[in-house]
Amino acid sequence: MHLNTTPATSNSDAGASADDISLDKDILRSQIRPRRLTARSHRGEHGQQQMQELFTAHILEAVAQRVHSPGTIAAYLPTKSEPPIVEALTRLHEDGHRILVPVVRPGRKLAWVHWDPTVEHPLSPMGIPEPEGEEQDTQAFIDADLRLIPALAFDAGGHRLGQGGGYYDRIIPLLSDQQLTGRSIGIVFSDEIYEAIPYDQWDAILPVILTERGIFLAHQQG
Repeated sequence: MHLNTTPATSNSDAGASADDISLDKDILRSQIRPRRLTARSHRGEHGQQQMQELFTAHILEAVAQRVHSPGTIAAYLPTKSEPPIVEALTRLHEDGHRILVPVVRPGRKLAWVHWDPTVEHPLSPMGIPEPEGEEQDTQAFIDADLRLIPALAFDAGGHRLGQGGGYYDRIIPLLSDQQLTGRSIGIVFSDEIYEAIPYDQWDAILPVILTERGIFLAHQQG
């Protein structure tokens, strides 16, 4: 897969200060967020439908290769500008998988709640359905058979740029190597995988990334 060569680097590996790296991250976020909105607008309804179909096909294939019977999938419900994965989650639910999605709780923590696409859920302030029901803690994310993880960008080494809240950077390191490599997948658009992005040493790394073009394996530019 062709990587985005737009300059998005900092001196993360060369002793840059935490403040400098934080600023570089914020600059990249400020570039990606409006670009996502613009891209969605330019795609139009037909283009958005095609994008959804691509993500759906790749996610269903990735799940089928990794989870051979109905299981639990920790995912998320996207905003309008994020990769359109709701149809994939709906199909997975129809196939018998149990879908868990996060809800934000005080103290910058995530709780995990069962999502049923046939149930109408109240909307969060961001306009995202927020399921109500029994809330499970981080262990539910860890114990899931597969995890679909949102991001704004990745680099070729799998370093993840999130929205800035640090929610996933706190829980991804709790996964074992097998859970991380075999059954955790980052989700972005293909032009959001860069050759390099600014990162801190504590930022999460995901070896497997999925885009509308398919699976990308970090460090393997194939």
